[in-house]
Amino acid sequence: MMRRSLLALPGVGALVASRAFGQTQETAAPSVGATPRVSRKTLTKHSGLKAAFKVPKSAAKQTKYLNSLTALLSLTPAQQEQAATIFANAAGTRVAAHSELQAVHQTLADAVKNNDATSISRASRSLGALLSQRISNGALANAAFFQLLTPDQQIKFSQFQG
Repeated sequence: MMRRSLLALPGVGALVASRAFGQTQETAAPSVGATPRVSRKTLTKHSGLKAAFKVPKSAAKQTKYLNSLTALLSLTPAQQEQAATIFANAAGTRVAAHSELQAVHQTLADAVKNNDATSISRASRSLGALLSQRISNGALANAAFFQLLTPDQQIKFSQFQG
């Protein structure tokens, strides 16, 4: 029994040491004059085919996205402020449309349970219109943001989005 303890002890010690030394400390807020860090994960979520209409949903996600864009594109403070306003307005519109979407989804579910073909058609058209509106609002926000950028920033942003 003692031999097993002696064999396991170095293994446990190595595991604890690797976890302790592998820890990284993150600062709560970047110091003044420090360059923000590019979050590839955040930027990747807003790249590809959906990049034309996808906007960050919450204030925390907007902040993280803008910080990543600032690091990637070297946005000026004025550009950061305008971008924050654009994305906040788009998120507000999205929240307002979300409650409407939930109501229409409930109407559609009720129509399916009642086997009401006309209500199903009406709810489906409403869903299509609301989803189209949400995509349009996101695309308009991204178009407004793109127009804020300098030509060099636009090229860099376009290359990133693919």
